[in-house]
Amino acid sequence: MSDDPIVKKPESGFWHDAYPELGRGPISLEDSVCPEFYEKEKEHVFRKNWLCVGRVEQVPKKGSYFTRELAILDTSVLVVRGKDDVIRAFHNVCPHRGNKLVWQDDPFKEMEGNAPLLYCRFHGWRFNLDGSLIKPSRADLLLDFDGSKCSVPAIQCDTWGGFVFINMDPDNKQTVRDFLGEFADGLEGYDFDGPHQVYKFKAELQCNWKIFMDGFAESYHGPYLHANSFGALTEVAKMDAANPYTDALAYQLSGPHRMFSFYGEPSKETPFSRPIEKLTESSPAGPWNKKPSDKPLPKGLNPTRSDKYGFDSFQFFPNFVLIFSSSGFTTHLHWPTGPHSHIIEVDMYFKPPTTHKERISQELTVSFLNDIVLEDASPLEGMQAMLNSRALTHFHANDEEILVRHLHKVVQDTVEEGEKEKNKNIIAKQGG
Repeated sequence: MSDDPIVKKPESGFWHDAYPELGRGPISLEDSVCPEFYEKEKEHVFRKNWLCVGRVEQVPKKGSYFTRELAILDTSVLVVRGKDDVIRAFHNVCPHRGNKLVWQDDPFKEMEGNAPLLYCRFHGWRFNLDGSLIKPSRADLLLDFDGSKCSVPAIQCDTWGGFVFINMDPDNKQTVRDFLGEFADGLEGYDFDGPHQVYKFKAELQCNWKIFMDGFAESYHGPYLHANSFGALTEVAKMDAANPYTDALAYQLSGPHRMFSFYGEPSKETPFSRPIEKLTESSPAGPWNKKPSDKPLPKGLNPTRSDKYGFDSFQFFPNFVLIFSSSGFTTHLHWPTGPHSHIIEVDMYFKPPTTHKERISQELTVSFLNDIVLEDASPLEGMQAMLNSRALTHFHANDEEILVRHLHKVVQDTVEEGEKEKNKNIIAKQGG
């Protein structure tokens, strides 16, 4: 079904019938509470898959760099545009004694800048932008030293759509484009190019990363949790039946990735518009004065070609969410900091405003979206606290929560397969 250009609900009326391999029963929540599972997840999910760490605009010219502090990978990542214009990633560490290469007063604060070379402030060793050693200080003191074997440790790096990805698996042979699969095919032609007006939101939340991603994998909760943010949902919340405002237009699964297309409150005045929205001509769905793109809509967006379409949400495994709307695109990155906590980074990309009114209308939309994220965060932190009690052992998911089921199954299957392979290798080494 996922290969169909136009995705429709099966005749039975249930999305699960299109993906019977997911099952229909309760979902184990052990992957969201167990510290031992978290350690296995670090090894088999985050260290063996492509992870988005930023945009090419962050390294606009030769010598540009930025760092990422990623607890889930137990490292600091340095992304650099070399003198040959190639974007590379490294562990942010000097191979001499292990000092951080790029840092300021706080060694755990992320930073960006531009430099002609990489310089270690501890002992003055210098490295090219491709990680190779230029010159150690006091070379006369070095014994049995081979400079060709003393490079900044590299991390596999690739780009797609202007996004920068890294992969920690030294045995990985797959490009990021192949990893993203058919969903990337469906997004070909989208105007990702800048310049952009970018608005950022970042917070550490006391809930497992999957628990938060689950909240953005269904709109079933919309009329109950977000009724105050979306005026049209106020009356919908009273309904207890199928409705066109919150039921998904389409669900698609592709390997470890998933997406859904759903209704959106129109970017125009409605009977529910508040005075501030009328004044700024903006709403949670986006500015009303948006300019239509001169490029055709890629086949992967609004796959049902519905006139009620508002948003598409792509969840690329494991932790990269890419949301499209009429106003631009938004990214969510979820970085685990422990079994019961994670950092969420939300970046919203608009076309640069050309007037003060356009800027204000964008900022109102961003304010609305920030409120919506916070509306999700509070109950999810409370949910995590109750899951940790172990009073429950399983979730119950309905047909509109099929992507919730998919994420947990993919993570659990990935960990199980990784552990089997790991144990097989151990046995093979012992036998040898």
